[in-house]
Amino acid sequence: MRNFKLTIEYDGSRFSGWQVQPGQRTVQGKLYDALGEIATGDLKIVGAGRTDTGVHAAGQVANAVLETDMTTGVMLKALRGKLPRDIVVREVTEVPLSFSARYDARSRRYHYIFIDRSTALWRNYYHEVPKGIGPEEIDAMNEQLRVIRGEHDFAAFAASGSNVKTTVCNIIRAEILENRPLVTLSVTADRFLYNMMRSIAGSVLRAAAGGDVSIADILASGDRGAAGPTLPPGALYLMEIKY
Repeated sequence: MRNFKLTIEYDGSRFSGWQVQPGQRTVQGKLYDALGEIATGDLKIVGAGRTDTGVHAAGQVANAVLETDMTTGVMLKALRGKLPRDIVVREVTEVPLSFSARYDARSRRYHYIFIDRSTALWRNYYHEVPKGIGPEEIDAMNEQLRVIRGEHDFAAFAASGSNVKTTVCNIIRAEILENRPLVTLSVTADRFLYNMMRSIAGSVLRAAAGGDVSIADILASGDRGAAGPTLPPGALYLMEIKY
């Protein structure tokens, strides 16, 4: 058996998320189909993060344990030929059998991308803010992000009913990136809770719109109802996993 680290890009628009689900089109499911034609025995695929329905990835990472005599270069070409066009494996490297894409990850970086005008072309890939996001709004967003950095209990930003051992996460970096007409919320953390990034984006956007929002108060409350709305998934991108 050999272990391969895959760096993967995908358009999540037509997927029911990352994780295999019976009767659903998923990214992990399509990888199983493609690698199943290569493997000569058992096959196991572990993803670094379970992106939701409609969420995209520029740098998802998975490790695949399988029996094969292929080189990494040949495997990369084979996967690109077998996978649908909305999944691209960017890199294949062989790693020790002990490597886990999920448990060995040190940080994950997500982007939530706003577009500060109405759009016909990109409404499924960016979140429209037709009124625009000016300098004052950027200042309000950054003010809230200063509070969110560091280790906090993010229960208020997790989907209700999330079944996790702890809701404490460490935000390593949080910033607003401007490339007009795009305005990107970029957050790097050791881990993310279910819907956490999308609810942070909703809270930050509410602050930009002049809403009475205090992320410090939301964190302290532990109440999901205190946070901003969970924004749509199509503007969310898993950008990078670091090990």
